[in-house]
Amino acid sequence: MSKFFKNIKVLIIILFILICTGCGTSTEKQADGVMKCSRTGSVDNATSKLEYELYYKGEYLTVLHSTEKIISDDAQVLDTYEDAYKNIFKAYEGLEYYDAKVTRGEFSVTSDIVINYAKIDTDALLEIEGEEDNVVDKDGKVKLKTWLNFANQFGVKCE
Repeated sequence: MSKFFKNIKVLIIILFILICTGCGTSTEKQADGVMKCSRTGSVDNATSKLEYELYYKGEYLTVLHSTEKIISDDAQVLDTYEDAYKNIFKAYEGLEYYDAKVTRGEFSVTSDIVINYAKIDTDALLEIEGEEDNVVDKDGKVKLKTWLNFANQFGVKCE
């Protein structure tokens, strides 16, 4: 039972990460500015380091680049995260302007996601992620303020 709840916690963390990061295929800097945000934390037998680069134009987020790293000396923990990331990213395969990559190191698993909100088909994105608690507004855009407010709820701090 305990292992089941650990896996559920891992999936919840990963879903949070995906919701905060969204999707994309290019890091085209169609932006007036760039903001960097981060969060660190601990999970069972691991630490997490989350970094976000937000490219924005006016009041809208245009590109989100998320790098999330799980660090542990427990191979089983890394296996769990690696498998969870890969399984979640399967849902986004074929969605243009959403690039996701998982890299496994000796003591870490890194998820790298780029979402080009200026070009992505937000209707297709919402079909995958659902509309509840999503940062995409009714016009198919993401307001920078909305993303920042959402991320702030989870302890993400921005410069």
